[in-house]
Formats: sequence, structure tokens, C-alpha cells
Amino acid sequence: MTASQDTAAQHTAANTAPHGDRILLRPARASEVPALVDLVQLAYRGEGGWTTEAHLVDGHRTDADEVGAMLADPAVTLLVAEADGEVLGCCYTRREPAEGAGPVRAELGLFAVHPSAQSRGLGGRLLEAQAELLGEDGVGLLMIQVLQSRPELHAWYERHGFTRTGRSVPFAGEADRLKVSDLGMDIMERPLRTE
Repeated sequence: MTASQDTAAQHTAANTAPHGDRILLRPARASEVPALVDLVQLAYRGEGGWTTEAHLVDGHRTDADEVGAMLADPAVTLLVAEADGEVLGCCYTRREPAEGAGPVRAELGLFAVHPSAQSRGLGGRLLEAQAELLGEDGVGLLMIQVLQSRPELHAWYERHGFTRTGRSVPFAGEADRLKVSDLGMDIMERPLRTE
């Protein structure tokens, strides 16, 4: 994350959430890797939140090595949403080199909100903060891979400006973790307004 992204992330997003908590959106810190791993596991493999994939996929969603590598990668921006010192959400993007004359692209991932804080607009705020930072940094297209058999997730991303491309890729993790055979990932994209 560049210094301007760091400043923008902290200044743009410190405001009051609809439920009254003070939310700060800021870059993740290396000391938060264990908390981020726990958060992602709860959101993707836990019970109680609408984003869980526990009925479709077994095992851990991420680990400390993967999150640590993300933080060390200069092409990655990993934002967190913090309230009262607790990390309640995270959102990763990784810039990709432009292909020819095409737009600079970024992949969105590791997008998680703690089940206790879901359905309060926090995920949308994280997404829009990332989109703003990326657009200001010259990224023209945001891409995400959404697990198939999750129509509610597809619909959420569509409400936030993503469209289905009609393309899909195989499940990114180990195939033996799938509870539904041959489940893949649908590619969705959102154009960003660059400044």
C-alpha cells in the first residue's frame, strides 16, 4: 500500500456505523495476522453468518503464512474494519499488471465480516473504500471469483456494481475439501472510475 493509500484509507473511513460503533477502515498490521485468520475462518467456515461456506467446503479458508505473504506483497492492499480495538472485517485486493492496452486490474478476495457484525453495511463500506483507493491509484477493473451455488453472494456483488462475465474457473483450494463435487468459481467484474 502506498503512503497516499494509507492516508486515504484512514481518513476516508473513520465514521459512525449505522449501529452506533465508531468504525475505522485502515491497512492491516502484521501483528493482526492471527486475528485475521480467525475472522476469515469464522466468516467462511463458521456458523451463524450468511457468508458461511461450511455447507459447501471443509477445512480452513486461510492460514497465517498466506495472510503474512499478502501483507508482504507490495501489490496487495489489505484493509481492516476496526471498532473499539477489535477487527470486525477485512478486504484484500491485489493489483495485476495491465495486459497490453487493457485496464489495470485488481483481484478482490479474503473479504470477510465477523458474523456478529454482518448485515449492517460494513462489507459494503470495506468494498467501497477499496474501490476508491484502487480507482485513485489507476486501477480500472476489479475482479472477484465467487463460489458457485451461492446465489445470495452473486446478488450482493451485483448490487455493488459487479456483473457476471460468464467465465468460471475451478475451485482454488484442494478439490477434496468440496462437499459438492465439481463446484467452481464464477468470475465477476466491476469497472472502476479512475481519477
